[in-house]
Amino acid sequence: MRVHLPSGHSPLALLVTGGHGTYELYVNGRRLPGPALESSLRVTVPRQELIPLPDLSGELEIALRTDIPPTSMFIADHGAWRIRIGTLPAVDEAQRAALGERLNGTWPGIAIDLLLLLSSVPLLFLFWRQRNHREYLWLGIYLICTSTGDAAFELAVTGFVPFSVNWFWGDPTGYLSLICLIEFTFSFVGKRLTRAWRIYEALLALPILFLQIPAWQGFISRGFTNLEESALMLPGSIALFVLLLIWHRRGYRETAGLILPTFLAVFSIAVIDLGIAASYLGWTRLARLGDPVNIGVFSGLSLDPINLLFLLAIAVVMFFRFTRVSEEQARSAAELDAAREIQQYLIPSNLPETPGLFIQSIYQPSREVGGDFFQVLPHGSDFTLIVVGDVAGKGLQAGMLAALIIGAIRMAAEFTTDPAEILALLNERLQGRGLVTSIAPDGVASLANAGHLPPYLNGQDLPVEGSMPLGAVSGISFPSMRFQLALGDSLTLISDGIVEAQSPTGELFGFDRTAAISTQSAEQIARAAQAFGQEDDITVLTVARVTKLEVISA
Repeated sequence: MRVHLPSGHSPLALLVTGGHGTYELYVNGRRLPGPALESSLRVTVPRQELIPLPDLSGELEIALRTDIPPTSMFIADHGAWRIRIGTLPAVDEAQRAALGERLNGTWPGIAIDLLLLLSSVPLLFLFWRQRNHREYLWLGIYLICTSTGDAAFELAVTGFVPFSVNWFWGDPTGYLSLICLIEFTFSFVGKRLTRAWRIYEALLALPILFLQIPAWQGFISRGFTNLEESALMLPGSIALFVLLLIWHRRGYRETAGLILPTFLAVFSIAVIDLGIAASYLGWTRLARLGDPVNIGVFSGLSLDPINLLFLLAIAVVMFFRFTRVSEEQARSAAELDAAREIQQYLIPSNLPETPGLFIQSIYQPSREVGGDFFQVLPHGSDFTLIVVGDVAGKGLQAGMLAALIIGAIRMAAEFTTDPAEILALLNERLQGRGLVTSIAPDGVASLANAGHLPPYLNGQDLPVEGSMPLGAVSGISFPSMRFQLALGDSLTLISDGIVEAQSPTGELFGFDRTAAISTQSAEQIARAAQAFGQEDDITVLTVARVTKLEVISA
């Protein structure tokens, strides 16, 4: 630009509308301090910059030496390079006006993005409290990716941050958002991803890993990357929406709440991708989808109101989901409390008096309600009946079955005191594993086993014949044995939670370690298994035949 300036003119300045870091300014062949060519990572377009001119007069030749990275070229073209010259106050006012125009076109969208980002916080907190509900996690990550990605794009195209911020974060989050939306949808409905969807997610990750840097370096055109993004993301987005409709027609009612939010999410992806792709293909009408939407003096991207509608729709859906889940958890907690109270009543915390025997017991379930059980039932001065067993599984169902078995044991003990007969009665109605022993005051003991671990007598395995668990085969008899428990002898009965304790490396506690500590107290045995790594319910009973004086001292 050539101008003629008279002597004595007011201070002048240039207002360069272009990009920060994309040009150098020369006056009469001499470079002025200030604007400089910078790394493509720091290039910011469009940007209005005020540059004071030196106090010169006469014929001036003002020139720009430019170098615009290929990835920023389309924004530079849309921003229309302009150079204005005027007095310093006038140029300063024009710069302020241009900045205000850019702010009005940016802050509404940034406000919506901030709202999306803040909405992710309670979702991540809910996942932290309810780890089995992964839909909270994926929706929270989706909102983080969508909000920060859209903010990076809006701030980059309006010149508030370098365009590299959008290239290396805004663009990749589009792929990440779709992956999170897929994971959220399947988690919400309670379905597992099929192999086809897993492969599609892997395809979405490939451009992030292999195309971003080559395209930034100019080996791949930005037009190609935008067309690739549209071609890759749109089919999957539409397929996810159609899948929700199919699930809804098949009777999955909860999918009804996701149809509108998913449509809005898919629509926002379609709008921005079609707008950018159309600008490269020369489709003028579709290219307008990527243009700002003007509302009064404010403007924003076309996807901003769509994102706001998505947030409102998904908030309603997640509110009802949270309410339902909370009610189910409260109901489950109440059921567990009731089951725990029943079990604590049926499994004694304080053992009854057993003349001639000193009995210690430890019961440590692996969950709130366990599947192990034991009973100590003294029959006057004649004998003491001791039962140890467990049922398959863990948790509420196993605990209630154990409670049922305990009730049946007490009822059977009213009709017979023979261990084998008690097991035979239980076998016709219940399933589980158990060991019943009867010990008389003179130490004569009778024992019958139904698939349970044999006890230890003075640290040695008691040779108990194996048998089927309860309920496996109807009408069978259970083998029994008699043995003598002398004064000072110790009998240790355990559940499989001891031998199946597992270390972090996967090593089992095993029978050898169990036998080595079987002469210790019940508390010491249980503590050793817990320290090794409890995996199942733990029950330990130690029975020692002692004199009356020894019982008092104990």
